[in-house]
Amino acid sequence: MLKHVCPNCGKISYCADENCFLPCPYCGIRFSRRYGSERRNAERIKKESPCVLHSKGLHIEAESTDFSHDGLGIKVSAKTPVAVGDSVELSTSDLQIKAKIMWVHELADKSLVGLQRII
Repeated sequence: MLKHVCPNCGKISYCADENCFLPCPYCGIRFSRRYGSERRNAERIKKESPCVLHSKGLHIEAESTDFSHDGLGIKVSAKTPVAVGDSVELSTSDLQIKAKIMWVHELADKSLVGLQRII
């Protein structure tokens, strides 16, 4: 078990995963040991569906992993040529949005990308 110190109230709780966002049992704020306080305002809904990321003249096949009112996560089956801060367009069968790249996690066989919707 890992010791987690709440960034809001400073009290200690325990969890086996440092990446997991759980509510503090004392004040209720959601946080993880590794990432700190939850910064999202809306709950993410898991939904996997094919999509295309349009960036720098490229059309990159991807798959959504989750979404909320403000943004979404996507999975690309290879390294992706986008970087944090890039503006991109994303299209699905019934939706087209403009978004800003908030984070990119490059893994051995795929990339995970977090997008914030630009309104």
